Parts: sequence; structure tokens; C-alpha cells
Amino acid sequence: MRGFFIQKSRIQTLTGKTDYNDFMAKEFYDLGFGTTQFWYGMHEESFLCLEAAYREYGIRMIDTAEMYGDGRCEEAVGAFLKKHGRDDFYIVDKILPYNVTEKNIRKSLENSLERLRTDHIDLYLLHWRENAGLDLFTETMEEFRKEGKILEWGVSNFDVSDMEDLMKCRYGNRCYADQIFYNPDKRGAEYDLLPYLNEHDIHAMAYSSLDTRNVRRKIAAIPEVEEILEKENISVERFMLDYIRMNHVSALFQTSSLKHLRDNMKGKDFDITVYREIIREIFPKIDRKIPLEKR
Repeated sequence: MRGFFIQKSRIQTLTGKTDYNDFMAKEFYDLGFGTTQFWYGMHEESFLCLEAAYREYGIRMIDTAEMYGDGRCEEAVGAFLKKHGRDDFYIVDKILPYNVTEKNIRKSLENSLERLRTDHIDLYLLHWRENAGLDLFTETMEEFRKEGKILEWGVSNFDVSDMEDLMKCRYGNRCYADQIFYNPDKRGAEYDLLPYLNEHDIHAMAYSSLDTRNVRRKIAAIPEVEEILEKENISVERFMLDYIRMNHVSALFQTSSLKHLRDNMKGKDFDITVYREIIREIFPKIDRKIPLEKR
């Protein structure tokens, strides 16, 4: 199972088939590997998982944040980039809202770049809104982008009202992505946020794509899902990742176990779009506003 690009008017599926739609105008990876497993420092099997995600499954997008382990997760990514080179990877990083100040915002970026051992971040996100000044954030992100220290910027945990406030800023319409808590069990974004991001040509990314063990068990126990898992010989984790991607959202996940990674990825020829109608019955359309959940 190799990550594919979400592209303008096209979703290239795992089987090479093409599902045409009018979703996005910019290329973007649809699958990424998280790094919270390095929260307490370097961990050998976690590092091997990161390598296997790249070598065995072609996953090139790596997600991290300055908050994760007070920078230790960024340091682990830096060690990975030192070993494997920078050019093949798309790095997503996040700045804490309380560092969005005149005093700290540039220092925060420079510290992240140092820990990552790179001269640029591909996508730099505001981790959540809180009391961050959106005008300062957007204007400074544009400065960083012009300096080549970041290639794109975006936000995380922004609901529709937050996005509307962002769009009032001078450079708000240059937001590239919104990373949110989204998976088959947390679908409130399907009501209004995902359509909003689609309309404004902003990429949607899902963190905690695999949620908790209890949530995975709950989904796997749905009779129709259980039937798909047995028929296709795939894991519920694979089903969840592909559900997210079928809805044109980039799925981020992580594991510190090579066995779990390979279980998550099992099913080379699985094409979830074959089950689109069944899945719509299992997970019916959201018909009311549900505030965006955050973790």
C-alpha cells in the first residue's frame, strides 16, 4: 500500500484506477507517518518503523511538532533525515499558539529547523488556535515562506468559524491545510468543515486516524465492516485509513511496532471504493453540526 497524491480533479487509487472529482487544486500526499512514539526520545523499533514506512510502503510525509516531547520527536526526525537525506521527504511541523508572538515566533521556527537538521519545513502549521494572533501568524508565515524557510503554512484543529476568522486576515486565503481529528468514528467534519475546506481549496489532514483500541474494536464489530475485513483479509486499521482517504483527507498514523505497521498496511490490492455504497449505509450522512473534536 503506497501513499498516493491527492491531485486536482483526480484521486489515484491503490489499484491504479482513477476516481474523477473536483476536489483539490494542489498535489498532496494522502498518507503520512506520525512521530509521537518518540515522545520520550529515540526508540530503536520506532525508528525502524519510520524506515519501513518509507522503504516498504513509500510513505514520504512525516508529521511532527515542537510540542511532541519538548522537541524530542523533531530530533528523531532530524536523525532520520540525516541518515536518509532530505530530498525524498515532506516534513509537516507545528508551532504552539503561545509561541505566536513577536518575540518567539521566529525563534520557535529556528529551533525546529535546528532539531530537524534541515533548512526548510514543507508545511508549517499552527497547532491549535487558542489565543494566537491570526494576523501576526499569517503575515509571519508569508515572511518565512518568502525566505524559503517554509514552503507552505496552515493550521490544525480549526473548525469552520476559526477558518472564517482566518480568511479575514490579509493572507488568510493562502492557508494550505487544516489538520483535524477525523476518522470513521469522528465524522462531524463531514457536515460542514470538509465541504468548507474543499470550497476554499485547502487540504484536509486527519491526525489520530486510528483513534483508540476501543474505537477500532467498535468499528471492526460492525457486521458490514467485519464482512469486508474478512473478505479482503485486511485489518480494521487499513479500513480506517482508506475510509479517510476515500473522503479525500490525508491520513496520518503512527506505530512503534513493525508487526502492527505491516498489519495496518496489509491488503495491496484492496480498493475501498468498491464498497462506497455499502460504506455510505454504514456511516450515513451527518445531518447536523457537531463541534470539531480535538486531542
